[in-house]
Amino acid sequence: MDRRRARRPSKVLDVAGAAVAALLAFTAVPAVLVLVVGNPLSGGLGHAWRPVPRDALCALALAAWVAWVACCAQLVRTVVEHVRHGDVGPLGNASVVDRIAARIAIGVLALTGVGAPLAFPSGAGATTPAVPQPSRVVVTVRPLLMAPGTPPPSPAEAKYAVRPGDTLWSIAEAQSADGADWTALAALNLGREMGGGTRFVDPDHIRAGWSLVLPADARPPRERRDSGRTSAPRQALTSHLPELVALGMGSLACAGLARRARRRRQGHPFAGDLDIGRLSEGAVDAAVLLSRFEDVPALASFEAANCLLGRSLLDRQGRRALDPAARAICVSPSGVTLWLATPRADAPDGWVPVMGGNGWHVDHAALAGQEPFSPLYPVVVPVGDDEEGTWLVPLGPGDVLPLLGESAPSLRRAARSALGAWAWSDSIMVVDDPHDPDFLSEVEADPPVARHLVFFGDPASLSPEVARRSAVVTTAAVPASDLTILVDRHGATLHPMGRVVRPHLQSAEVARHLEELLPQAGVRASEPLDAPSVPARASVLPRIEVLAPGPVDVRLLTMTPRLEGLREELPPNRARRAVELVAYLALHQPDVITSDRLRTRVLGSSDADAASKTLFNTAYAARRALGADEHGELLFPAGTRNGLYQVSSKVTVDVQRAVALAAEGKTQDDADLAIACFRAALDLVEGEPLANALSGYSWWEAEGHGGRIAAVLVDAACTMAALASDSGHFELGRWGLERARLVEPYSEALSRSAMQLAAAEGDADRLRLEWRECQRRVDALDPGSSPSPRTESLYGELSRRVLVGVTVPDALPPRYTPATSD
Repeated sequence: MDRRRARRPSKVLDVAGAAVAALLAFTAVPAVLVLVVGNPLSGGLGHAWRPVPRDALCALALAAWVAWVACCAQLVRTVVEHVRHGDVGPLGNASVVDRIAARIAIGVLALTGVGAPLAFPSGAGATTPAVPQPSRVVVTVRPLLMAPGTPPPSPAEAKYAVRPGDTLWSIAEAQSADGADWTALAALNLGREMGGGTRFVDPDHIRAGWSLVLPADARPPRERRDSGRTSAPRQALTSHLPELVALGMGSLACAGLARRARRRRQGHPFAGDLDIGRLSEGAVDAAVLLSRFEDVPALASFEAANCLLGRSLLDRQGRRALDPAARAICVSPSGVTLWLATPRADAPDGWVPVMGGNGWHVDHAALAGQEPFSPLYPVVVPVGDDEEGTWLVPLGPGDVLPLLGESAPSLRRAARSALGAWAWSDSIMVVDDPHDPDFLSEVEADPPVARHLVFFGDPASLSPEVARRSAVVTTAAVPASDLTILVDRHGATLHPMGRVVRPHLQSAEVARHLEELLPQAGVRASEPLDAPSVPARASVLPRIEVLAPGPVDVRLLTMTPRLEGLREELPPNRARRAVELVAYLALHQPDVITSDRLRTRVLGSSDADAASKTLFNTAYAARRALGADEHGELLFPAGTRNGLYQVSSKVTVDVQRAVALAAEGKTQDDADLAIACFRAALDLVEGEPLANALSGYSWWEAEGHGGRIAAVLVDAACTMAALASDSGHFELGRWGLERARLVEPYSEALSRSAMQLAAAEGDADRLRLEWRECQRRVDALDPGSSPSPRTESLYGELSRRVLVGVTVPDALPPRYTPATSD
């Protein structure tokens, strides 16, 4: 109550000050002009100065009135801008007009009680698509990409009103001076209802009038003003996010490919077919860019809509009751729309007819919780996007889709890459050789069990039977089954729909990198293998130096990465980037890293013009915070003239120390010392690594650091569990397994060790519990899957022995045998 009373005099003074400023600007100045130079409305220009020639004075008087009108217009615009952003603090270097405008804005905000930015529609009078533009949207739905444990944003958090032409990159650049921070902005907002039946589901598609929640470290509006000028988010290099431009794809396909790469790493973390360390630099860069689109809600909506069609169009006997001829699918903020070749008003369950029966539509909310089902259109290729959303073309057996024009090869590459993005991609076989033996044998298979065939090439090279079974995408000038796409660098026209979209154009180099990184569509991966020994790279680490933390220690085996031992605090606006920069350099020490590589993998995109400045400012902030060692040498030396960066070897990383401790445990002859080393390595794990990092750290998995440390800690936990079981320390063994599960929750090797511990203890209940947990984890990783035959066989053997009361020493791993030291 006292605070409210204290605010009242302040609010009255604000209103009074605004009134005085407005009177001075809009009343006092014109009164003086009337007295001095005359009233232009009564033809009295120049009457006050009779001795001066009338013609000369009239010109000067008219110029004075025009200047006043121009100042008033600028003043009104500035007041509106202040009120719109809730910015009421004038800068010391601001002009007189800005100072007066800020004073008037204070009074307006005091009268209206507005304490947050107002979402006034921008671009009044411009012809824009009809989109909902609410004055203010209060968002309460938890975003899909929010990190676990992150509380939902409160209504008091800062908001930003989207204006025409904005992108997440441009907004992030205005808010945090780093466009690559758009991932943090997306993590806070993706999945939110935006009013008017729209939902933010695609980071590349935002609409004017939406209200976005800003990250907690975003600068307030008054700090985003420069030399008294109102700053608006600067346009991104293109209307797309820079990562999408580099990959030559849309966010829908990128999200699918990122998920496929992640599942391959998690499902086969110890398999030799995906050794990230042997990938080319370009493939790793592609993986970094892809990982920024993981879990985009638009992907889930599209796949759920496709499966809903497959389910709702079946009759009670399981036969296709309706087979609509679809031309295109559009995934937009309002939902998923199926565009039909011929109008049909009889939409299936869950769908509603739109556009006079020319399409069927389903909202995003109706797609939540859909059970997995066979999609109606397994072969779907995204071709481009416009202001409405992302456009995809479904293809069935016998369909021919010609891609014509100068950019047809680039669109063809993007379409082929996208076919490996969907959840059902393993049921698709993509070929470009009409004589491929596997392709021809698949044609002979029974349709119910055969894979869906897609041929990229001239349909004239296929036999009639093969052509009937295959969907064809071609750059040859052949008749289309229904749709033809004419594409150049600026647009792709879908005939006969007449729809023009911004095409997805992929370079041959990016296509090669994606082929190197991801399995081709239809290739089924093999069973996961057990953890290997410590990677060879770890063996070259100085053993003694890395067992203890240095003056500055990087902690990555924790939910929120941090630096310990700093000489001074990092600036809040640079802290997250500085920690990531030091972590990257310390993990790669003693290698020197180029500035181009840092800008691409750590700071975002090398194509962004602010990246060099961001790197310089971030490195400077980190250098000051790290300080110098006892000899006065900087722990983070300045970059060389050639743009090479490196940190001191005294900056340690918990990841490398964990690897070194695990390797040290392997060399111990004494089992107790070995357990101590393994325990010290596992004790460095504080939580799921990087779980709270809403943006950045894409390189962690793309370069294989996550997979390598998981392999080491899983191996250490399994070995320690065997040693602990021999000495009867079952709780210690279970503790180590749970620590390793924080890093690699889907490892069947950990489940097998946990079952062996339970069997050695004679605990049948815990044995069954561990088996059920193993089944649950496998299903969570890949729905519908079961544990491997090796794990299932082990559980059966352990169950029989425990139930009949037989000890199971031979069911345990071989007794620990220390490795020979070099």
